Amino acid sequence: MKNKHAIRLVSLVLTLVALTSASATAATKNVIVMIADGAGFNTWRAAGMYQGKLGKEIYDGPGWSKYAVTTYALSLSETPRGTGEQQAELVYDPARAWDRSPAGGVQKGGTGDFTGYNWLKSTATDSAAAATAMATGKKSYNSAINWSDLDQPLSLSVAELARQHGKAAGVVTSVQWSHATPAAFGAAHRRDRDDYVEIANEMLSADTLNVIMGAGHPDFDDDGKAAAADPKYVGGAESWSQLKAGTHPGRWKLIQSKEEFQSLTIGPTPRRVVGTAQVRRTLQQSRLGYETNDAPGSDPLNNNVPSLAVMTKAALNILDEDPDGLFLMVEGGAVDWANHQNQAARMIEEQLAFLEAVQTVVDWVAANSSWDETLLILTADHETGMLWGPNSDTVAFQPLVDNGPGAMPGLHYNSGKHTNSLLPLYVRGAHGDRFAALADGVDATAESTWGVGRYLNNTELFDVVAIAVLRRIDQ
Repeated sequence: MKNKHAIRLVSLVLTLVALTSASATAATKNVIVMIADGAGFNTWRAAGMYQGKLGKEIYDGPGWSKYAVTTYALSLSETPRGTGEQQAELVYDPARAWDRSPAGGVQKGGTGDFTGYNWLKSTATDSAAAATAMATGKKSYNSAINWSDLDQPLSLSVAELARQHGKAAGVVTSVQWSHATPAAFGAAHRRDRDDYVEIANEMLSADTLNVIMGAGHPDFDDDGKAAAADPKYVGGAESWSQLKAGTHPGRWKLIQSKEEFQSLTIGPTPRRVVGTAQVRRTLQQSRLGYETNDAPGSDPLNNNVPSLAVMTKAALNILDEDPDGLFLMVEGGAVDWANHQNQAARMIEEQLAFLEAVQTVVDWVAANSSWDETLLILTADHETGMLWGPNSDTVAFQPLVDNGPGAMPGLHYNSGKHTNSLLPLYVRGAHGDRFAALADGVDATAESTWGVGRYLNNTELFDVVAIAVLRRIDQ
């Protein structure tokens, strides 16, 4: 394992050196990474079934390539160990992942106590380590935000790399904008993902980002009603006061209302925008009213917040002012929150909101760019919920049951936590073909179950994105 990673690192460094010194006319202009947090293959499939679009989603169309990706962390420690060594037990192994034998040789009726289930549940990453791996190309411990196991910051995240090469950069999420995934892709560097005040202030004070959008508003609750709370997700009381007064040293334009987000989807825009929607934790998932038998959309939505798609459209309109192009990360962060709480209907809602944002990006490419100059990556950071078929607590890895459009699929959660399962990776556009050479893992059971069996390491997303940022179109 060490030799493989060393060879990959040397190869990437040599490639970047060669590309940086190459003379050419035009760089790959736009790189967009979209992450459905906590969405394993079965979350994507459940949404497809509910829509009646299984196998007919936008990422199933012409021009798209499909792979799987691993997600394991360097270690399960929540602090640096000082070794930098991969915890071998965590490395994805298809034989262990799909082991249907009863744990300990005895099946406990109705508990989902299978050997494969237990290994997947006991070796899972968190969002911080997974986002760090994708954003920097380096594995780290759980809770790390672009921070190494040797207790030092990791440099050259994809947003920083894009900014160094003249591109505008931004992060958009449906949860608090200082949460783990936007923090890592927003070029924060912290030992602990829970340092929200410090993370928010690093995102605001650095010159990396032009756009920050998400939830975490300290003056509203989860239902979008006025309610004061700790402003930690927006950098603390002083930073929040400066943002509201327009006096923050980062020269940010603060937007808050649904109408303000909508207004930025067309026309001229400020150079730097921090959009904090008027809701506490998530745009929609945390709102009141959920019952376990609810159908998607059966509970009234928060009507004072923008959708993830509107946020995405606004972010693109701001970032595409830069003639050198853009880097944008969009996170459907609340898919994970719904799966943690085993809220199947809200999981569907959140995944559909994410897919609406995907459609927004595809439409933007058609209207404002092209696939020759834009790379779009769709993936997840980890699976949450151990989601399988309705009897999967007694039938290991039972497939979901498609009950037709508008009907909830037959499914069952076997956990309320993360797992080490393979994740989807859907790619279209400039340099997307480079993933084919990196997908050297083979999982035959994943192939027969989901139709995708070739997999790569999540750190290798950084490799391709780094090349896309630096690589010249005509070489």
